[in-house]
Amino acid sequence: MPKGGLEPPRAFAHYALNVARLPIPPLRQGGRIISRAAGGRGSLPAAGMMLLPEGATMSELMLITGGNGLLGTKLIELCLRSSAARPVSASRQPCSNRFLGKFDFHQVDVTDSNAVGQLLREVRPEWVVHTAAMTDVDGCERQPEAAWQANVVGAAMVAAACKAVGAHLVHLSTEYVFDGRQGPYGEDDPTNPISVYGRSKLASERAVQERCPGAAIARTTVLYGHEPNVGPNFVTWLIGQLRAGQPVRLVDDQIGSPTLADNLAEMCLALALGRACGVYHTVGAERLDRFAFGRLIAEVFDLDPSHLQPVSTASLNQAAPRPLRAGLKVDKLRRDFPAVPVLGAHEGLEVLRRQLEE
Repeated sequence: MPKGGLEPPRAFAHYALNVARLPIPPLRQGGRIISRAAGGRGSLPAAGMMLLPEGATMSELMLITGGNGLLGTKLIELCLRSSAARPVSASRQPCSNRFLGKFDFHQVDVTDSNAVGQLLREVRPEWVVHTAAMTDVDGCERQPEAAWQANVVGAAMVAAACKAVGAHLVHLSTEYVFDGRQGPYGEDDPTNPISVYGRSKLASERAVQERCPGAAIARTTVLYGHEPNVGPNFVTWLIGQLRAGQPVRLVDDQIGSPTLADNLAEMCLALALGRACGVYHTVGAERLDRFAFGRLIAEVFDLDPSHLQPVSTASLNQAAPRPLRAGLKVDKLRRDFPAVPVLGAHEGLEVLRRQLEE
């Protein structure tokens, strides 16, 4: 079995679970007929002004798993603002973003096949965006069983349920499926994850492709943004540290593609409404190392960059290895969805600055 395949990777050897044998949620095979063929392409007329696909109505539902998270919250907000779909949120924890407006919420654990089956059977969404995941890279390294359950089993349950009811699935993944030796990477470049997190997400991709072949997989990285109901991310944490005058060590040998959560939500919505099929890289337009990105954050937010100290990744002694020369290419996204903006790091930070000033 290739590295990162559907069999549990070596890090999960004692956790003997084969994705191919995961129970299918108790849904009737078939479900409603989809009016547009899976795999079609589409585009959006402008950021934040998304029109409905031909024949669609506002009554059609988009289920967003991980709806309490940063991306989930942005997706709910975008659906409500653009009238592209009626958002339905699902999360393991009670709803934390009622401030967004009126939408339905279901408290559910996506690794529970019965619960997932019942949810999809009741909601019957036209689209599902699966953002729920265990994304703490070092936490995954320390708890591989939890990572496998959350990232692989959860994705397999959602994918099987989507296929059964005819919902189009967009599954979130990561640049950590690559080893970071020869980035930036395109969608067809060989994968070779070097961490438990990366291996679990690659296995999740394959579980989705097996159980819901028409799905889209959206790989992203270095996600940042602000919502009052979610915890800090790299950018908001760094802003707080610099405003407090605290010294901060940032690695200068780890390169990625910083991605504004609002922009990623636009990309995911485009993939859903356009019924995209296959892997897409959905990230910001630039590749930056963390130290350079930190200096740009200081510049945009008028903070003192002298508190930033460049260090090597190895010096941090983190539990999980990181892909160093990574970052993702967005040529395919731009080709298939030319109306969807792909923001550079400075543009994204300016959007965030305006949001924080409101």
